[in-house]
Amino acid sequence: MTVGKWRRLLPYLVLITAGAITIGYVLNELPAAAPSGAAPVASPSPTPFMHSDGLSDSHDGYLIQPVTMPAKRGKAIPVAFRILGPDGRPLRSYETIQTKQLHLYLVRDDASGYRHLHPELADDTWTTTVDVTDGGAYRFYAEFVPRGKDVLGHPTVLGLPFLITGDTALAPLPAPAATATADGFTLTRLDGVAHLRAGRGELLRIKVSSTTGPPVLEPHLGAMAHLSAFEVRTLGLTHAHAAAHAPDATLAFHVEFANRGEQRLYLEFKVAGQVHRAAFTVFVT
Repeated sequence: MTVGKWRRLLPYLVLITAGAITIGYVLNELPAAAPSGAAPVASPSPTPFMHSDGLSDSHDGYLIQPVTMPAKRGKAIPVAFRILGPDGRPLRSYETIQTKQLHLYLVRDDASGYRHLHPELADDTWTTTVDVTDGGAYRFYAEFVPRGKDVLGHPTVLGLPFLITGDTALAPLPAPAATATADGFTLTRLDGVAHLRAGRGELLRIKVSSTTGPPVLEPHLGAMAHLSAFEVRTLGLTHAHAAAHAPDATLAFHVEFANRGEQRLYLEFKVAGQVHRAAFTVFVT
């Protein structure tokens, strides 16, 4: 074959070679077929949680719509948002859960800066204020139950991110520990630093103590205590309430986490009319 004919065929040879490489790559990405007569290989199991975790602004037909979001650091920064229903109209009617119609949580992307707020509803818009003292990427979590929905089921949790620019002092994640302190109280995990298991119910028991003995715990927002757990990798929220009775100031939480990894837990409890907050890091295997 002459040099001229080779030059005319060269573009076609390049296309054929590229196509073969692409086909080979795709075939390598496809799962191997099961041998004849063998049971099919099971696909990875989906997350066991079907309820919302605040990582999306929509769930089950409901959408959170920002109106006013923090844009700079400071005290009492205004926050406003609406909840739109499946019909696209603002939702104005809510069930009361834990003594409130809507709970609003805040955390930064390093799992620090936790806040638990209770906005007020005026017409179709929820409003509140928040202190933002440092920069970084933050997320709001709006937890609510639409009127007429089963209040015993999982609330709807929708998320709204916002960014505060400028220098940011990121907080390192504390290692798992058996104890934490809050305003002179010591909180002790009765299982020490034992790992919890993903995808199944676990009992987390935490004892509250002080230098004068076990304090008298008071109901807080319709429960003996509140626990907000953020998956450190994704910031997905799991919210739990303590059992109705806390003998000897021991709080019992029934929790279930979908994924393995670290969870940052914020526990709120009340003594003598004052709310206190402690934090734990828990590892889930």
